[in-house]
Amino acid sequence: MMKTLLLIFTLFLQTGIGRADNRQLLHELDQVISEKGNYVGQKEETIAALKQQLAAERDSDRMMKLMEDIFREYKVFKFDSAMVYANRGLALARQRRDVSYVAQFSICRSEILAIGGLYTEALSNLEQVDTTALSRQQLFFYHQARFNIYLYWANYCNDREYAPQYMEKASHFLAQAIRHLNPDNELCNYYLGEYHVFVEPDAKKARHYYEMAFKGSSEQSRVHAMTSFALAGNYLASGDQDRYEEYLIKAALSDTKCCTMENMALQTLALRLFEKGNEHIKRAEQYINTSMEDAKFYNNRLRILEISRIMPQIMSSYQDRVEQQNRGLRYSVLFISLLLIGLFITSYFIHRQNRQLSARRHELAILNAELATLNTQLSQTNTQLSDANTLLSDTNTRRENLASIYIDLCAKYIDKLGRYQTLVKRKIKANQAQELLQTISSTRISEEDAATFLNRFDKAFLELYPSFVDDFNALLQEDGRIRLKTPNTLTTELRTFALIRLGVKNTTDIAGLLFLSTQTIYNCRSTTKSKAINKDTFDEDVQKLCTVIRK
Repeated sequence: MMKTLLLIFTLFLQTGIGRADNRQLLHELDQVISEKGNYVGQKEETIAALKQQLAAERDSDRMMKLMEDIFREYKVFKFDSAMVYANRGLALARQRRDVSYVAQFSICRSEILAIGGLYTEALSNLEQVDTTALSRQQLFFYHQARFNIYLYWANYCNDREYAPQYMEKASHFLAQAIRHLNPDNELCNYYLGEYHVFVEPDAKKARHYYEMAFKGSSEQSRVHAMTSFALAGNYLASGDQDRYEEYLIKAALSDTKCCTMENMALQTLALRLFEKGNEHIKRAEQYINTSMEDAKFYNNRLRILEISRIMPQIMSSYQDRVEQQNRGLRYSVLFISLLLIGLFITSYFIHRQNRQLSARRHELAILNAELATLNTQLSQTNTQLSDANTLLSDTNTRRENLASIYIDLCAKYIDKLGRYQTLVKRKIKANQAQELLQTISSTRISEEDAATFLNRFDKAFLELYPSFVDDFNALLQEDGRIRLKTPNTLTTELRTFALIRLGVKNTTDIAGLLFLSTQTIYNCRSTTKSKAINKDTFDEDVQKLCTVIRK
């Protein structure tokens, strides 16, 4: 008696733990579905990388291998794209007369045709494959493809006449496939489990192989998802509803993480939750909608039709639940309506009093908006005026500095002229006319005067137009630009065009101001102009430089 009670308690405890785990798994599935976009993004990045490799590849064998890899990525992700790469690979293999790849892509094409419900076309495509030229692995895939075609066909018919015939053929080809199955293949344990479901039914052995495949596969792999779904079916057959639900959730988790858009797990889980009762209707609706989105993304019309048959049942139950809730709310709504009538009457009188206040507030808001606009405009105007004042002040300062240099230069020349006058008088009185003539004819004095003038000119001009050198160089080609040998000291070319900028255009006048010959100035102008970017308008461009004096 004691042992019986202990056994019952243990079973009860395990059931409670299983349900708790399922709730946790459902919560995890909700989270993974919400992050589905991230998994899809990773999948698309993987495919994009393979396509990039294919675009750069020139070796035909490597190209066909990459096309097969892309097909495998697309197989349960996007129906149309998978078909495109199966066809492209088959066309290239036929062009290269590669018997092995012709067979491989024919099998791939049949797999995708079967998923789309085109069973006759899939079989017809396989019948063109020369099985005598296939490797052991290809023979496995060939018979596996035939097994899947008849299995899908039987499930589609789901009747007593044709479904058993197709299931018999499916079992036959599965047995043929197992004969060629490599023990190192990651699908080995999974298909051995399938063998003990369809060929030699033994639920215990099937579960054993499924569990080995489950433990030996990554959660983000197609094998893991397929094995989880197979284990769910195994537990359902044994009547263990909690474990059935648990592995359905695990299959849906794996499908979502590895971006399997062609899946049955989430759809079946939605139906399972729908059958459990009203408390799971909302989640069932969410899952079936997600399944429909996946089917549309994959573009499998057959799957869309299957889901479309389930959705009305779930939606109908959900609507019944909502209707029951609505009936309970109607009485509350009636009571609230009476309260609202009282509130409407009260608010009518309040509204009359507030209407005038609202109108005045509206007028005040308009005035405030206009005032804000005026303030903004005034602020902008003040900013512009401040900038203009700053620029004007800076310009005045530069001009004052220029005037100071001019006055200083004039004062020096007046003083020097006075000293020359005194010298002349003294030499004449001393009858030293010859020495006076030698002093006046001295070139050293003229060179000093010229150097002083040019130094002051450079300083004054660069003070007034500090950006002249950079702006002038911008008019010249890269190899013709002028670099200052000494800071704040202009070259002959720059002085020439500085005078042109100031309005002195005549070559003779420029030569006189710079103490050079007219030919020198002419050559300088011609040489510099030949290096201009726009020779036709060079002089006009120079006169437009530094139209605004900047800091």
